[in-house]
Amino acid sequence: MRREAMDRWRALVVLAAAAGHLGLVIVLGAFPIDLGCGRWLADALAWYGTLSGADSGYAFFAPAVASPPSATFEIVDATGAATTDHLKPGTSSEADLRAGNIVGRFWLQDDPALKRSIAASWAGKMFARHPGAVSVVVRVEECEVASMDAYRQGDGFRCHRHYQAKFVPQATARAAKQPVQEAP
Repeated sequence: MRREAMDRWRALVVLAAAAGHLGLVIVLGAFPIDLGCGRWLADALAWYGTLSGADSGYAFFAPAVASPPSATFEIVDATGAATTDHLKPGTSSEADLRAGNIVGRFWLQDDPALKRSIAASWAGKMFARHPGAVSVVVRVEECEVASMDAYRQGDGFRCHRHYQAKFVPQATARAAKQPVQEAP
Protein backbone atom coordinates (compact mmCIF):
# COMPACT_ATOMS: atom_id res chain seq x y z
CA MET A 1 0.00 0.00 0.00
CA ARG A 2 2.84 2.38 0.87
CA ARG A 3 4.53 1.80 -2.51
CA GLU A 4 1.33 2.61 -4.42
CA ALA A 5 0.98 5.86 -2.50
CA MET A 6 4.59 6.84 -3.38
CA ASP A 7 4.03 6.00 -7.06
CA ARG A 8 0.86 8.07 -7.09
CA TRP A 9 2.71 10.96 -5.38
CA ARG A 10 5.54 10.82 -7.97
CA ALA A 11 3.00 10.80 -10.81
CA LEU A 12 1.32 13.89 -9.35
CA VAL A 13 4.66 15.70 -8.97
CA VAL A 14 5.63 14.90 -12.57
CA LEU A 15 2.18 15.97 -13.79
CA ALA A 16 2.43 19.25 -11.83
CA ALA A 17 5.93 19.92 -13.25
CA ALA A 18 4.71 19.24 -16.80
CA ALA A 19 1.67 21.48 -16.31
CA GLY A 20 3.89 24.21 -14.85
CA HIS A 21 6.26 23.99 -17.79
CA LEU A 22 3.39 24.08 -20.29
CA GLY A 23 1.88 27.07 -18.52
CA LEU A 24 5.23 28.87 -18.57
CA VAL A 25 5.68 28.11 -22.28
CA ILE A 26 2.23 29.50 -23.04
CA VAL A 27 2.64 32.61 -20.92
CA LEU A 28 6.23 33.45 -21.92
CA GLY A 29 5.80 32.43 -25.55
CA ALA A 30 2.45 33.97 -26.35
CA PHE A 31 2.68 37.23 -24.43
CA PRO A 32 5.47 39.83 -24.51
CA ILE A 33 6.31 39.62 -20.81
CA ASP A 34 9.63 40.96 -19.53
CA LEU A 35 10.68 39.10 -16.40
CA GLY A 36 13.92 40.98 -15.96
CA CYS A 37 12.71 43.05 -13.00
CA GLY A 38 15.52 41.99 -10.65
CA ARG A 39 13.53 39.84 -8.24
CA TRP A 40 14.80 36.34 -7.59
CA LEU A 41 11.60 34.60 -8.77
CA ALA A 42 11.46 36.63 -11.97
CA ASP A 43 15.17 35.96 -12.56
CA ALA A 44 14.67 32.22 -11.97
CA LEU A 45 11.70 32.11 -14.37
CA ALA A 46 13.63 34.08 -16.99
CA TRP A 47 16.60 31.72 -16.62
CA TYR A 48 14.34 28.66 -16.91
CA GLY A 49 12.59 30.16 -19.94
CA THR A 50 15.90 30.73 -21.69
CA LEU A 51 17.25 27.31 -20.74
CA SER A 52 14.14 25.39 -21.84
CA GLY A 53 13.21 27.53 -24.84
CA ALA A 54 9.95 28.56 -23.21
CA ASP A 55 10.78 32.22 -23.84
CA SER A 56 10.69 31.79 -27.64
CA GLY A 57 7.98 33.98 -29.06
CA TYR A 58 5.19 32.57 -31.15
CA ALA A 59 4.69 35.80 -33.06
CA PHE A 60 4.94 34.11 -36.46
CA PHE A 61 1.14 34.19 -36.51
CA ALA A 62 1.19 37.95 -36.12
CA PRO A 63 0.08 40.01 -39.13
CA ALA A 64 3.26 42.13 -39.15
CA VAL A 65 5.62 39.19 -39.64
CA ALA A 66 6.85 38.93 -43.22
CA SER A 67 7.49 35.78 -45.18
CA PRO A 68 11.11 34.67 -45.34
CA PRO A 69 13.07 35.63 -48.45
CA SER A 70 13.54 32.94 -51.08
CA ALA A 71 15.98 32.30 -53.88
CA THR A 72 14.68 31.02 -57.20
CA PHE A 73 16.64 30.10 -60.28
CA GLU A 74 15.40 30.29 -63.85
CA ILE A 75 17.41 27.83 -65.92
CA VAL A 76 17.34 28.19 -69.71
CA ASP A 77 18.62 25.37 -71.92
CA ALA A 78 19.93 25.50 -75.53
CA THR A 79 16.40 25.16 -76.97
CA GLY A 80 15.21 28.19 -74.98
CA ALA A 81 13.06 26.15 -72.61
CA ALA A 82 13.01 27.61 -69.11
CA THR A 83 12.64 25.71 -65.84
CA THR A 84 12.62 26.93 -62.27
CA ASP A 85 14.69 25.43 -59.46
CA HIS A 86 15.30 26.23 -55.80
CA LEU A 87 18.09 25.87 -53.26
CA LYS A 88 16.09 23.64 -50.98
CA PRO A 89 17.13 20.09 -51.72
CA GLY A 90 14.31 18.55 -49.67
CA THR A 91 16.59 15.84 -48.29
CA SER A 92 15.84 16.80 -44.69
CA SER A 93 14.28 19.57 -42.68
CA GLU A 94 17.76 20.52 -41.43
CA ALA A 95 18.99 20.98 -45.02
CA ASP A 96 15.93 23.10 -45.82
CA LEU A 97 16.54 25.21 -42.72
CA ARG A 98 20.20 25.66 -43.67
CA ALA A 99 19.26 26.76 -47.20
CA GLY A 100 16.74 29.23 -45.77
CA ASN A 101 19.37 30.63 -43.40
CA ILE A 102 21.79 31.15 -46.28
CA VAL A 103 19.16 33.09 -48.24
CA GLY A 104 18.32 35.10 -45.13
CA ARG A 105 21.98 36.07 -44.64
CA PHE A 106 22.19 37.02 -48.34
CA TRP A 107 19.13 39.24 -47.84
CA LEU A 108 20.81 41.10 -44.98
CA GLN A 109 24.17 41.50 -46.75
CA ASP A 110 25.11 45.05 -47.81
CA ASP A 111 28.27 44.33 -49.83
CA PRO A 112 27.32 44.09 -53.55
CA ALA A 113 30.55 42.23 -54.43
CA LEU A 114 29.86 39.58 -51.80
CA LYS A 115 26.26 39.26 -53.00
CA ARG A 116 27.52 38.77 -56.56
CA SER A 117 29.95 36.08 -55.37
CA ILE A 118 27.25 34.20 -53.47
CA ALA A 119 24.84 34.45 -56.42
CA ALA A 120 27.58 33.18 -58.76
CA SER A 121 28.15 30.23 -56.42
CA TRP A 122 24.42 29.44 -56.47
CA ALA A 123 24.40 29.71 -60.27
CA GLY A 124 27.35 27.30 -60.40
CA LYS A 125 25.32 24.84 -58.34
CA MET A 126 22.43 25.17 -60.79
CA PHE A 127 24.75 24.65 -63.78
CA ALA A 128 25.98 21.46 -62.09
CA ARG A 129 22.39 20.28 -61.53
CA HIS A 130 21.35 21.18 -65.07
CA PRO A 131 24.31 20.40 -67.37
CA GLY A 132 22.47 21.55 -70.53
CA ALA A 133 21.81 25.05 -69.17
CA VAL A 134 23.05 28.02 -71.16
CA SER A 135 22.02 30.62 -68.56
CA VAL A 136 20.79 30.91 -65.00
CA VAL A 137 18.89 33.88 -63.63
CA VAL A 138 19.23 34.19 -59.85
CA ARG A 139 16.36 35.94 -58.08
CA VAL A 140 16.08 36.67 -54.38
CA GLU A 141 12.70 37.96 -53.36
CA GLU A 142 10.26 38.19 -50.52
CA CYS A 143 6.68 37.22 -51.20
CA GLU A 144 3.92 38.33 -48.92
CA VAL A 145 0.51 36.84 -48.55
CA ALA A 146 -2.27 39.39 -48.50
CA SER A 147 -4.65 39.79 -45.59
CA MET A 148 -7.90 37.83 -45.74
CA ASP A 149 -9.82 40.97 -46.74
CA ALA A 150 -7.41 41.69 -49.60
CA TYR A 151 -7.48 38.02 -50.62
CA ARG A 152 -11.28 38.10 -50.85
CA GLN A 153 -10.97 41.09 -53.19
CA GLY A 154 -8.64 39.11 -55.48
CA ASP A 155 -5.27 40.33 -54.20
CA GLY A 156 -3.55 37.21 -52.96
CA PHE A 157 0.21 37.27 -53.40
CA ARG A 158 2.90 39.90 -54.05
CA CYS A 159 6.62 39.40 -54.43
CA HIS A 160 9.24 42.12 -53.94
CA ARG A 161 12.50 41.51 -55.79
CA HIS A 162 15.63 42.18 -53.78
CA TYR A 163 18.27 40.90 -56.19
CA GLN A 164 18.46 39.57 -59.74
CA ALA A 165 21.44 38.59 -61.89
CA LYS A 166 21.93 36.51 -65.01
CA PHE A 167 24.86 34.09 -65.28
CA VAL A 168 26.25 32.19 -68.25
CA PRO A 169 28.98 29.51 -68.22
CA GLN A 170 32.52 30.89 -68.49
CA ALA A 171 33.13 29.16 -71.84
CA THR A 172 30.06 30.87 -73.30
CA ALA A 173 31.15 34.25 -71.94
CA ARG A 174 34.66 33.84 -73.38
CA ALA A 175 33.28 32.80 -76.76
CA ALA A 176 31.03 35.87 -76.82
CA LYS A 177 34.05 38.13 -76.22
CA GLN A 178 36.10 36.56 -79.08
CA PRO A 179 35.91 38.51 -82.32
CA VAL A 180 34.23 36.60 -85.10
CA GLN A 181 36.67 35.82 -87.91
CA GLU A 182 35.41 35.84 -91.43
CA ALA A 183 36.28 33.00 -93.73
CA PRO A 184 38.46 33.99 -96.74
